[in-house]
Amino acid sequence: MSRIARDALGDLVYDQIVRMLLNNDLKPGDKVLKKELASILGVSQTPINEAVNRLIREGIIEQKDRSGLFVRVFTNEDMMELFAVRAGLEGSALHLCMEDVQNPRFQKLLSLFDDFTYPIPEDRYREYQKKDQEFHGEILKISGNRVILDFIRNFEFILRCYQKGLIRNPDETLIEHKEIIHAIRNNDPDLAQKLIMSHHWKTRERLKDMPAS
Repeated sequence: MSRIARDALGDLVYDQIVRMLLNNDLKPGDKVLKKELASILGVSQTPINEAVNRLIREGIIEQKDRSGLFVRVFTNEDMMELFAVRAGLEGSALHLCMEDVQNPRFQKLLSLFDDFTYPIPEDRYREYQKKDQEFHGEILKISGNRVILDFIRNFEFILRCYQKGLIRNPDETLIEHKEIIHAIRNNDPDLAQKLIMSHHWKTRERLKDMPAS
């Protein structure tokens, strides 16, 4: 197998493990068994090792002495630091996106929450969380900023932010999402940036009041 083919397989396996983490097939605190992953994904040990080592470097998987490898559990303090950085990063990304507001990929985001009204029933919380992830993740990617994109690749920023699921009530954040979208539709990048930064800062403040994890 050529080096390019091996690299492509390693990237594919990495993406599949990240998807398992996002889908809670691998939960925070779970032990990571490489042989089991190789069996589930139908690949050899080599791409599993490469993907796991990458997740270790990114701080998503950690080695606990002689106990083995585990999915890292992020504390409230960890999450507060991440949301503080995310507020500034995503605010800048959104401002950049609005330099090309007619981008079809960006326009698609503006209708993501159209199907949600107040109050959101609990049986739609998971659906709402996926829309939330898509909205924020796509803003970062569509910005096209290489520094932001490198940050995503190196630290799996969105993955870390969603390990605790929905931190605030969906009815509360839905109002904020719709306000952000309204500012975008009105072509007001400064207000949109301010609103999305406030959106993440409120989540950071909520983490202060949550029981220690």
